[in-house]
Amino acid sequence: MSTKFKIALLVGGTVTATILIVLIFFNIARNSQLESKAEEAIDEVISINTEYIYDDSVESKDSKGFVYEDETQSTYYAELIYLTDYEDADSEYTISKKEEKIVEWYEMHPSSKMQFAVIGSASYYIKSFYITYDDGAYVLLAYVNVSGEPELIFEINIVMIITAILIGVIGSVIGYNLGRKIEENEIAKRTFFENTSHELKTPLMTISGYAEGLEKGVVTDYKKTGHIINSQTRRMSSLIEDILYISKVESGMVTLSKEKIEVDSYIQDILMPFEGVVMNKGIDVGINLNEGYINADPDKLEHAISNLITNAIKYADTKINITYSNDRLTIWNDGTTLSDDEIKHVFDRFYTSSKGNTGIGLALSKEIFKLHGFEVTARNSNGGTEFIVAMD
Repeated sequence: MSTKFKIALLVGGTVTATILIVLIFFNIARNSQLESKAEEAIDEVISINTEYIYDDSVESKDSKGFVYEDETQSTYYAELIYLTDYEDADSEYTISKKEEKIVEWYEMHPSSKMQFAVIGSASYYIKSFYITYDDGAYVLLAYVNVSGEPELIFEINIVMIITAILIGVIGSVIGYNLGRKIEENEIAKRTFFENTSHELKTPLMTISGYAEGLEKGVVTDYKKTGHIINSQTRRMSSLIEDILYISKVESGMVTLSKEKIEVDSYIQDILMPFEGVVMNKGIDVGINLNEGYINADPDKLEHAISNLITNAIKYADTKINITYSNDRLTIWNDGTTLSDDEIKHVFDRFYTSSKGNTGIGLALSKEIFKLHGFEVTARNSNGGTEFIVAMD
């Protein structure tokens, strides 16, 4: 099973299971509370009636001696059925149709413990009590009507189950998307390291080839050989430094030492080391820098901007434009435009373009800009590629 499906099942299942477990505990707690309140009402009314039964001094009682006035402080009010008198043919005691159904249910389920009963459309808690007096034993059947409560709990259960299913589905979708991104990231990482390995091998093979030539005496142009070995060494060193720098930025090891920078002169200084490369490639560089100031770490920001300029020089055909205005630095080149997918992923640290470039420099630039609170974007413009750094 792929990672995205595993995470989808894990997230969706965990969320659903959590809600259902909460629902189970809710039902246990609510039913326990309901039963406790009902039993409290029954015990209180039984206590009152056993104390005053057959007490002629009590005014609020009928011929059986039951106290009907609600003298309890319970949430529910319990009522009594004098079961022994009911079974006595000579008794004048009569009960209602509702109580007849309760007695019939009790006779089918006799017990001295608290019982829950659904009789018709009503819900009850029923409990019987045996009371012994001088003239014999008596049975009181106490009941509490809790109609509405079980139905409410059932409705809550239905809502919670539907909610659990919906949230579980949403969680599964989120988990699936997360898993897909992880899979894409893993693929991108593998591709990244494969391409990085290739880019490291290229200068190493060049250095190794010339070193072997020197060893065998085949290479005689020592100056040219030294220049090539030196340039390939710098290329490999720069690649390794960028990889390590990205790692440091991601781990939070890089801190900024900000100062006030005059942007126009600062950009001019950054451009100076590129003059030789620009002249050799015959690239026309247009510069339009307005005055402005920013707070930034000059060394780290230079690294990020230099990467953008290097990228522009690498892909430019004949022209590069660098402008700064209204806190926006724009670097444009007239090279090949980017595809929609390349624009979307050009700053991704593990993205490999159709040209086989790992994009390490651009990924690092984005991280440095982000560290400063700046934002960098790319787009196709005027038949070329444009990078925009918002420094506000």
